Amino acid sequence: MGKIFGTDGIRCLVNEEPLSAETTLKISKTVGYLLKSRKKKNSRVIICKDTRLSGYLYEPLITAGFISMGMEVILVGPLPTPAVPHLMRSLRADIGVMITASHNTFEYNGIKFFNADGYKISAKLEHQIEDIILNKKKYTKIISGKTSTGKAIRLKDASGRYSEFLKSTLNKKIKIRKIKIVLDCGNGATYEIAPNIFWELGHEVISINDKPNGRNINNNCGAVNIKELSKKVTQEKADIGFAFDGDGDRLIIVDEKGNEVDGDKIIALFAKYLLKSKDIKSKYPIITTVMSNIGLENFLLNNLKIKLKRSSVGDINVIQEMKKHNSILGGEQSGHIILSEYSKTGDGILAALKVTEIISKLNKSSSSIFNLYKNCPQIKVNIPFIKISKDCLKYIENINSKKIKDKNIRLLIRLSGTEPLIRILVEGKDLKSVQEKVNIIKKDIRIKLGK
Repeated sequence: MGKIFGTDGIRCLVNEEPLSAETTLKISKTVGYLLKSRKKKNSRVIICKDTRLSGYLYEPLITAGFISMGMEVILVGPLPTPAVPHLMRSLRADIGVMITASHNTFEYNGIKFFNADGYKISAKLEHQIEDIILNKKKYTKIISGKTSTGKAIRLKDASGRYSEFLKSTLNKKIKIRKIKIVLDCGNGATYEIAPNIFWELGHEVISINDKPNGRNINNNCGAVNIKELSKKVTQEKADIGFAFDGDGDRLIIVDEKGNEVDGDKIIALFAKYLLKSKDIKSKYPIITTVMSNIGLENFLLNNLKIKLKRSSVGDINVIQEMKKHNSILGGEQSGHIILSEYSKTGDGILAALKVTEIISKLNKSSSSIFNLYKNCPQIKVNIPFIKISKDCLKYIENINSKKIKDKNIRLLIRLSGTEPLIRILVEGKDLKSVQEKVNIIKKDIRIKLGK
């Protein structure tokens, strides 16, 4: 077994390394040890999960690891990832755990750890955890001490606590306009809490993919596939559709015409209507990743006089840059939207609520409020692989480092941090040129992979 942590916590196929039952227990015990070594008294842990079947495997394993290290565990059941830092704050927990593989299907699972401040744990702490788990002598040493066991309790009102927090983020001065909303819960963690919140606020709510069975999470639905949502919005003549991913930290929108609105367009809307202070606009940049469309960058600078800074892919990288630049707005094209005034991580329901707030204030259709700029043609392609050769890795490194002769083309090739995929992004002013470049790169990579 090699590296344990990826770009966003730990993630892999269920029962495979590094999430075999044995290694999962080791991870939990090691995190518990490192936390206990910093505090003399018993420490408190929040454990949350999404709706995938393997949650029944990993929740007791992780719980047992922490209890064996003398810690108090609070189990909160299926809730979105952003509920974890909020509950940690209100329950004064020292660490938070989210059992999820985010947008992946049920065959995958993973673990995200949050520190006492409610942020995802640092790369430094991840290295410390790996160092102990991968060293038999060091691991034996941490579990050989005489540690009294802890206990676990299940919190029954966790959903209510998080729901009330979300509703509290709405501007009391704005009268919420009652609209017709279709929610695609992706058969994930938002399946119950999202429909309840929007119904309680007086909206007409139609929910789809809100009946998780442990196997249908992210299965051609939710934020990863909005075809069903788009069709439902137009059929029902709804005002807007919201799609969440499996753990509820992403949001993709469908307007009343059935058109997709991605994270870039949501960020543009928030930049225009939520960032009211000129001081904030001029001093603090908005943070997105290298995947964001150049159209967003041009809109922010030319129309709003706001600078955009790009981070590496992954919401944890966006958040780190936001902290560095004191930014209050950031996110990803894939739908992670971080509003640091309210949350320390991406929150799909929170972002959706703020969109309804803007619709109410402007009293306009969803298609019109998102009609802010024109995207540059952008094509994204995923190429799966079983094994990747050094020759292919070198090709990717070389093409990323070289400057393209055509200045109207922007490209990025990277390995997915969560799946065995090579991800290709090509963007430019002319769709034909973009497609030609994609075809060349695809052909070259497949030759290198021996396909």
